[in-house]
Amino acid sequence: MQSFKSKIQCLLLISVFLGCSFLVFGRPVLAAEVLPTPTVEPTPAEIPTPTPTPVDYYLVYPGILPDHFLYSLKMVRDRAWLILTTGAKQKAEAMLLFADKRLGAGKALIEGGKEKLGVTTITKGEKYLEQAVGQLKKAKEKEQDVSELQEKFSKAAAKHEEVLLELKEELSTEQWGVMDEMLGKVKSLREEIVELGQ
Repeated sequence: MQSFKSKIQCLLLISVFLGCSFLVFGRPVLAAEVLPTPTVEPTPAEIPTPTPTPVDYYLVYPGILPDHFLYSLKMVRDRAWLILTTGAKQKAEAMLLFADKRLGAGKALIEGGKEKLGVTTITKGEKYLEQAVGQLKKAKEKEQDVSELQEKFSKAAAKHEEVLLELKEELSTEQWGVMDEMLGKVKSLREEIVELGQ
């Protein structure tokens, strides 16, 4: 009888112990299962920044760079080419070619450590781009079909803006003002080109 009583007491103690254990250890587990997991917002550094798609426009090989001793002959050739070119559309295409070449040459110079000469070369190139858009406007005013050229110019201006933005990151801060000025001009030229298609 005594052993039976002690067995019941032992069973009661085990039951109480298990019940307490469940209350202490089991409830947090159940609560964790029931409660929703908190969402952690990613920090700005963790959010991947989308890389812009490169503009589908090929910049021609610049050829002889301005630091070459024969470059002055190239300039004479370019001027003669423009003098002999007749028609607003043809002049626009020639000037766009010169703008693209000077942008490529300036890029090569900056990447080669000749920052000041590179920026000067690009500035001349963007002036050619401005003149090219002017010739395109003249052709439009003469009621010539410039739809194909307008599309080409639109891509070219977008490419110029893309390259200028890339190069600005490589330049010293003293050249940023010039680059910002050129970027502003290219943006306004892009708007003018869009207006030609309307």
